[in-house]
Amino acid sequence: MDKPLPAVHEAIFTKTDQHLRGHDIFLDNISPEYTQTASSEKQVSTSDRRIPSNIVTRFLNRHKYGIWFLITAQILVALAITLGVLGGLGHLTPHASSSDLAVSGPSVGATKYPGTSNGTATPGHFDMSGSGDGTYYDPSVGITACGTNQLATDMVCALNYIDYGVYANPNDSPVCGACIEVTGPLGSAKVTIEDKCPGCGQGSLDLTPAVFSKIGDLSQGRIPVSWKPC
Repeated sequence: MDKPLPAVHEAIFTKTDQHLRGHDIFLDNISPEYTQTASSEKQVSTSDRRIPSNIVTRFLNRHKYGIWFLITAQILVALAITLGVLGGLGHLTPHASSSDLAVSGPSVGATKYPGTSNGTATPGHFDMSGSGDGTYYDPSVGITACGTNQLATDMVCALNYIDYGVYANPNDSPVCGACIEVTGPLGSAKVTIEDKCPGCGQGSLDLTPAVFSKIGDLSQGRIPVSWKPC
Protein backbone atom coordinates (compact mmCIF):
# COMPACT_ATOMS: atom_id res chain seq x y z
CA MET A 1 0.00 0.00 0.00
CA ASP A 2 1.43 3.32 -1.01
CA LYS A 3 2.37 5.78 1.72
CA PRO A 4 0.48 9.00 1.63
CA LEU A 5 2.47 11.98 0.51
CA PRO A 6 3.24 14.59 3.16
CA ALA A 7 1.11 17.61 3.04
CA VAL A 8 2.69 20.55 1.30
CA HIS A 9 1.98 23.82 2.89
CA GLU A 10 2.25 26.76 0.55
CA ALA A 11 4.66 29.31 1.92
CA ILE A 12 3.44 32.80 2.15
CA PHE A 13 6.07 35.29 0.93
CA THR A 14 5.97 38.98 1.52
CA LYS A 15 6.97 41.41 -1.22
CA THR A 16 10.32 41.84 0.47
CA ASP A 17 10.89 38.08 0.55
CA GLN A 18 9.94 37.82 -3.09
CA HIS A 19 12.37 40.60 -4.02
CA LEU A 20 15.23 38.95 -2.13
CA ARG A 21 14.44 35.57 -3.60
CA GLY A 22 14.41 36.98 -7.12
CA HIS A 23 17.76 38.72 -6.45
CA ASP A 24 19.25 35.40 -5.27
CA ILE A 25 18.01 33.61 -8.36
CA PHE A 26 19.59 36.34 -10.53
CA LEU A 27 22.93 36.00 -8.77
CA ASP A 28 22.81 32.20 -9.01
CA ASN A 29 22.32 32.35 -12.77
CA ILE A 30 24.66 35.25 -13.67
CA SER A 31 28.05 34.31 -15.08
CA PRO A 32 31.21 34.95 -12.99
CA GLU A 33 32.81 36.72 -15.97
CA TYR A 34 29.99 39.27 -16.09
CA THR A 35 30.25 39.88 -12.35
CA GLN A 36 34.00 40.54 -12.59
CA THR A 37 33.60 42.85 -15.61
CA ALA A 38 30.84 44.88 -13.95
CA SER A 39 32.90 45.20 -10.78
CA SER A 40 35.92 46.44 -12.74
CA GLU A 41 33.85 48.96 -14.68
CA LYS A 42 32.37 50.26 -11.44
CA GLN A 43 35.81 50.74 -9.94
CA VAL A 44 37.08 52.57 -13.03
CA SER A 45 33.98 54.77 -13.08
CA THR A 46 34.41 55.63 -9.40
CA SER A 47 38.13 56.33 -9.90
CA ASP A 48 37.44 58.59 -12.88
CA ARG A 49 34.92 60.59 -10.86
CA ARG A 50 37.24 61.07 -7.92
CA ILE A 51 40.55 61.84 -9.73
CA PRO A 52 40.02 63.43 -13.14
CA SER A 53 42.96 62.83 -15.43
CA ASN A 54 44.44 65.81 -17.26
CA ILE A 55 47.82 67.19 -18.30
CA VAL A 56 48.53 68.63 -14.85
CA THR A 57 47.76 65.45 -12.91
CA ARG A 58 49.75 63.32 -15.35
CA PHE A 59 52.69 65.74 -15.02
CA LEU A 60 52.53 65.64 -11.21
CA ASN A 61 52.34 61.84 -11.19
CA ARG A 62 55.27 61.49 -13.56
CA HIS A 63 57.66 64.00 -11.94
CA LYS A 64 58.63 63.83 -8.30
CA TYR A 65 59.05 67.58 -7.94
CA GLY A 66 56.34 68.53 -10.39
CA ILE A 67 54.45 70.72 -7.91
CA TRP A 68 57.56 72.82 -7.32
CA PHE A 69 58.07 73.22 -11.06
CA LEU A 70 54.52 74.53 -11.38
CA ILE A 71 54.94 76.97 -8.47
CA THR A 72 58.22 78.27 -9.91
CA ALA A 73 56.63 78.70 -13.35
CA GLN A 74 53.75 80.69 -11.85
CA ILE A 75 56.18 82.97 -10.01
CA LEU A 76 58.22 83.57 -13.18
CA VAL A 77 55.09 84.36 -15.18
CA ALA A 78 53.90 86.82 -12.54
CA LEU A 79 57.34 88.47 -12.48
CA ALA A 80 57.42 88.74 -16.27
CA ILE A 81 53.97 90.35 -16.30
CA THR A 82 55.01 92.83 -13.59
CA LEU A 83 58.18 93.81 -15.45
CA GLY A 84 56.21 94.11 -18.68
CA VAL A 85 53.71 96.46 -17.06
CA LEU A 86 56.45 98.59 -15.52
CA GLY A 87 58.32 98.71 -18.82
CA GLY A 88 55.11 99.67 -20.62
CA LEU A 89 54.50 102.50 -18.20
CA GLY A 90 58.00 103.79 -18.91
CA HIS A 91 57.28 103.83 -22.65
CA LEU A 92 53.95 105.52 -22.10
CA THR A 93 55.80 108.50 -20.59
CA PRO A 94 58.66 109.02 -23.06
CA HIS A 95 59.00 112.70 -22.26
CA ALA A 96 60.24 112.26 -18.69
CA SER A 97 63.54 114.07 -18.25
CA SER A 98 66.47 112.13 -16.87
CA SER A 99 67.37 115.32 -15.00
CA ASP A 100 63.98 115.06 -13.28
CA LEU A 101 65.00 111.62 -12.01
CA ALA A 102 68.46 112.69 -10.88
CA VAL A 103 67.21 114.08 -7.58
CA SER A 104 70.56 113.83 -5.79
CA GLY A 105 74.12 114.80 -6.58
CA PRO A 106 76.05 117.96 -7.44
CA SER A 107 73.19 119.26 -9.62
CA VAL A 108 71.03 119.86 -6.55
CA GLY A 109 71.66 123.01 -4.56
CA ALA A 110 71.43 126.78 -4.61
CA THR A 111 72.69 128.72 -7.62
CA LYS A 112 76.26 129.80 -7.01
CA TYR A 113 77.22 131.78 -10.08
CA PRO A 114 75.06 134.53 -11.66
CA GLY A 115 73.28 133.28 -14.75
CA THR A 116 72.20 134.97 -17.93
CA SER A 117 71.27 134.04 -21.47
CA ASN A 118 70.34 135.64 -24.77
CA GLY A 119 69.44 134.75 -28.33
CA THR A 120 66.64 132.61 -29.73
CA ALA A 121 66.01 129.08 -30.85
CA THR A 122 63.53 128.14 -33.55
CA PRO A 123 63.17 124.97 -35.63
CA GLY A 124 66.30 124.73 -37.73
CA HIS A 125 67.89 127.82 -36.16
CA PHE A 126 69.83 128.17 -32.89
CA ASP A 127 71.84 131.22 -31.81
CA MET A 128 71.50 131.15 -28.02
CA SER A 129 74.37 131.75 -25.59
CA GLY A 130 74.66 132.22 -21.86
CA SER A 131 76.56 131.67 -18.63
CA GLY A 132 75.85 130.35 -15.14
CA ASP A 133 76.37 127.24 -13.04
CA GLY A 134 77.90 124.11 -14.46
CA THR A 135 76.93 120.89 -12.67
CA TYR A 136 76.94 117.22 -13.67
CA TYR A 137 74.54 114.25 -13.64
CA ASP A 138 74.06 110.80 -15.15
CA PRO A 139 71.51 110.89 -17.99
CA SER A 140 71.29 107.09 -18.17
CA VAL A 141 68.76 107.02 -15.28
CA GLY A 142 65.95 107.69 -17.76
CA ILE A 143 64.90 108.98 -21.16
CA THR A 144 65.99 112.55 -21.80
CA ALA A 145 63.52 115.39 -22.32
CA CYS A 146 64.48 115.30 -25.99
CA GLY A 147 63.39 111.65 -26.12
CA THR A 148 66.84 110.06 -26.41
CA ASN A 149 68.89 107.62 -24.37
CA GLN A 150 72.26 108.92 -23.23
CA LEU A 151 75.12 107.74 -21.02
CA ALA A 152 77.40 109.43 -18.51
CA THR A 153 80.23 109.02 -21.03
CA ASP A 154 78.40 110.91 -23.81
CA MET A 155 79.24 114.51 -24.64
CA VAL A 156 75.77 115.90 -23.96
CA CYS A 157 74.14 118.28 -21.52
CA ALA A 158 70.80 119.40 -20.07
CA LEU A 159 69.82 123.02 -20.65
CA ASN A 160 68.12 124.94 -17.85
CA TYR A 161 64.30 124.87 -17.96
CA ILE A 162 64.04 128.61 -18.71
CA ASP A 163 66.12 128.52 -21.88
CA TYR A 164 64.74 125.08 -22.81
CA GLY A 165 61.20 126.45 -23.03
CA VAL A 166 57.78 124.96 -22.18
CA TYR A 167 56.17 122.55 -24.66
CA ALA A 168 53.32 120.05 -24.40
CA ASN A 169 55.80 117.54 -25.79
CA PRO A 170 59.32 118.39 -24.54
CA ASN A 171 60.71 116.61 -27.60
CA ASP A 172 59.47 119.55 -29.67
CA SER A 173 61.86 122.07 -28.13
CA PRO A 174 64.05 123.56 -30.89
CA VAL A 175 67.08 123.39 -28.60
CA CYS A 176 67.11 119.58 -28.84
CA GLY A 177 70.14 118.44 -30.81
CA ALA A 178 71.77 121.90 -30.86
CA CYS A 179 75.55 121.99 -30.57
CA ILE A 180 77.11 124.38 -28.07
CA GLU A 181 80.66 125.06 -26.98
CA VAL A 182 80.94 125.08 -23.20
CA THR A 183 83.86 126.77 -21.43
CA GLY A 184 84.88 126.17 -17.83
CA PRO A 185 87.90 126.80 -15.57
CA LEU A 186 90.00 124.10 -17.26
CA GLY A 187 89.02 124.43 -20.91
CA SER A 188 86.26 124.06 -23.48
CA ALA A 189 84.29 121.21 -25.02
CA LYS A 190 81.64 120.83 -27.71
CA VAL A 191 78.45 119.19 -26.49
CA THR A 192 74.92 118.51 -27.71
CA ILE A 193 71.79 119.63 -25.86
CA GLU A 194 69.71 116.50 -25.22
CA ASP A 195 67.91 117.22 -21.96
CA LYS A 196 66.23 119.75 -19.68
CA CYS A 197 67.37 120.62 -16.16
CA PRO A 198 64.35 121.65 -14.05
CA GLY A 199 66.51 122.67 -11.09
CA CYS A 200 68.99 124.84 -12.99
CA GLY A 201 68.76 128.63 -13.12
CA GLN A 202 68.79 130.72 -16.27
CA GLY A 203 72.01 130.26 -18.30
CA SER A 204 73.07 127.18 -16.30
CA LEU A 205 73.92 123.74 -17.69
CA ASP A 206 73.81 120.21 -16.28
CA LEU A 207 76.66 118.30 -17.91
CA THR A 208 77.59 114.65 -18.08
CA PRO A 209 80.68 113.66 -16.07
CA ALA A 210 82.53 113.19 -19.38
CA VAL A 211 81.97 116.86 -20.28
CA PHE A 212 82.45 118.24 -16.78
CA SER A 213 85.83 116.52 -16.33
CA LYS A 214 87.13 118.16 -19.52
CA ILE A 215 86.36 121.71 -18.42
CA GLY A 216 86.57 121.49 -14.62
CA ASP A 217 87.34 119.45 -11.51
CA LEU A 218 84.69 116.84 -10.68
CA SER A 219 85.46 117.15 -6.96
CA GLN A 220 84.15 120.75 -7.02
CA GLY A 221 80.72 119.65 -8.22
CA ARG A 222 79.69 123.17 -9.30
CA ILE A 223 81.75 125.45 -11.53
CA PRO A 224 81.18 128.67 -13.52
CA VAL A 225 80.52 128.03 -17.23
CA SER A 226 79.73 130.01 -20.35
CA TRP A 227 78.41 128.67 -23.62
CA LYS A 228 77.70 129.67 -27.20
CA PRO A 229 76.67 128.01 -30.49
CA CYS A 230 79.29 125.74 -32.08
